[in-house]
Amino acid sequence: MRSGGVEAFKAAVRRSLPLLVGLVVLGVVAVNAFALIQGPSYDATARVLISPTPLSNVITGTEPSFVDPQRVQETALGIADSERVYEIAAKESDGKFGDAGELRSATQVTGDPESDLISFTATSSDQGRAVGTVNVVGEAYVDFRAEVSGSRITSTIESLESRLSKLPSGSSERAELQSELTNLEVLENLNSSDAELVQRATSASQTSPAPLRDSLIGLSIGLVIGLLVVALREAIDTRVRSEADVEDLLAAPVLATVRSLPRRTRIVTYGRHEAMFADTYALLAAQLVRDKPGEDASVLAVTSAVAQEGKTTTAANLAVSIARRGTDVLLADFDFRKPALSELFEVPGRADGALQVMAGTETLDSTLWSVSLEGAYPRVSKNGSAPEEVLSEGVGGDEQLAGALYLLPSGGETSTRTVPQRSRLGPLLRELQARADLVILDTPPALLTVEVAELSRLIDMILVVVRQGRVSQRNLRTLRRQVRTWPAELAGAVVTDVPHAGERSYYGGS
Repeated sequence: MRSGGVEAFKAAVRRSLPLLVGLVVLGVVAVNAFALIQGPSYDATARVLISPTPLSNVITGTEPSFVDPQRVQETALGIADSERVYEIAAKESDGKFGDAGELRSATQVTGDPESDLISFTATSSDQGRAVGTVNVVGEAYVDFRAEVSGSRITSTIESLESRLSKLPSGSSERAELQSELTNLEVLENLNSSDAELVQRATSASQTSPAPLRDSLIGLSIGLVIGLLVVALREAIDTRVRSEADVEDLLAAPVLATVRSLPRRTRIVTYGRHEAMFADTYALLAAQLVRDKPGEDASVLAVTSAVAQEGKTTTAANLAVSIARRGTDVLLADFDFRKPALSELFEVPGRADGALQVMAGTETLDSTLWSVSLEGAYPRVSKNGSAPEEVLSEGVGGDEQLAGALYLLPSGGETSTRTVPQRSRLGPLLRELQARADLVILDTPPALLTVEVAELSRLIDMILVVVRQGRVSQRNLRTLRRQVRTWPAELAGAVVTDVPHAGERSYYGGS
């Protein structure tokens, strides 16, 4: 399996780990519970020695020059499978341990390829019954082999007697046949078998419940079922799971992967989470910011295929990182159906914004807010003019001019019918470009609304946010088809909510 396949398998197991663990635990509990419900089970074993050369051959002097031990074993096991063995056992025990069918179902016969022994093992919920069953079956097997051998001797004697009766009294052949007949009569009187019960069962060992064995069996069953369920789940789950999937489906590079944010935290470029996440957004900022002296400010729209993929969080943290690089950034909430930037930066909910500017009831100066770039959390203040320049000490003691971050709220929510059209968005965007070096727009999901399609003719770049395990492959294919019709450039993608793999930051943050 290639490394990519191994990583995909590991990721699939991590995603389904609770399910996998649950099925393993369920398997262990189920097997142990089943063993307890069935009650105790005992095994008793008796062994029978098989003579490789039957006594009849020894007495008659007809021993073969070679005896195949494997064939002897196969013959012995074949005889043990005969129904007659269990009929004899049932008769000799007067049905004390069951009829022939019950004795046969309770007994298992195995051979030892390294010896002339075959083993009879009886299983029962009663120790005494298991011992009695295996002994009576072993004895019946010995008796049955004697019966088979005796019947052959008897038929041979009858054949010799018939031939002798037809020979004259002085015939030399008659003397030879008479000698063979005498030997066979001796063997018939011995009534011996070529098998012997050499080890009788005296006790039975408990085989069930066996907590350790049952737990291992349950664990194995649960693990196999769990892996099959995981495989089936992955086969029918078409959600995007990797950077490679995103790049293949969008035909655009993944510019950054953002690991899962702390619970109930969205702005992570300030305070105690800054060491953990600032580098990620700073690297993304470095790939997106393009210095073009003398040109109008670029407009970057941050969108996603569907809702709840992290586009607003990405837009906010990206804006902070770019501003700290010395760029004046204007972050505008253009998601007029479900605006979220005001809540994120703790701007009053009733604050005027883009909607009022487009309607002509407010000016851009009266609706902008300034956002601080230092401190444990972002602080906002009502803007009317450019904020004072903030000097920050750069690497090696050099001083560098920090940029500024402005925020334009949406100014409320609108319904589908009243979403601003291109004729009203264009003039606002030109005003925004005149105020900053870069304009970042938080826009609605591209597949669910028309706004991004309208904006694509007025902006420069689009950044798509993809939450791992959220959007389906079909959604991204559809988005790719739409992107091809947009004049704006698809700058790339950001993958969010990537599980923490245990890496540490360069400067020691966990």
